[in-house]
Amino acid sequence: MATATTDGVLDCAAWKAMLDREDLGAADASVGVLTKDEFAARSGRVLVWRGTPCGASVALRDFRGNFDADVAMLLVAERDALAAVLADGLGEVPQLVRRGRLHPYMLRTLEDLEALGLAEFVEDFGLVFPRH
Repeated sequence: MATATTDGVLDCAAWKAMLDREDLGAADASVGVLTKDEFAARSGRVLVWRGTPCGASVALRDFRGNFDADVAMLLVAERDALAAVLADGLGEVPQLVRRGRLHPYMLRTLEDLEALGLAEFVEDFGLVFPRH
């Protein structure tokens, strides 16, 4: 398993350390992290993480335009925005979203995210789902 990209913004060990400091709760689904360039190219590497009872589980996977079934949320950002999250924690995400530097995508419904243990991230990131 590869552990880093050339500039380190998708370094598995660094993301695990940051996520463990965040004290993630266990979830039954993963969050994918992808650079804007790789998202646009529909090719590259996606960092995938989830909280477990033993801390964060973090891995790099190949990305060819689609995501494994366990990925329920996706964070797509500029490299410097990902570096800021990596350095300062998930609390940076809402500010980066407001500035248009990080784009979150929900790949499941709000009900699914709640059932999978990810609803807290939706709230913490300041994201909304319209209710009809």
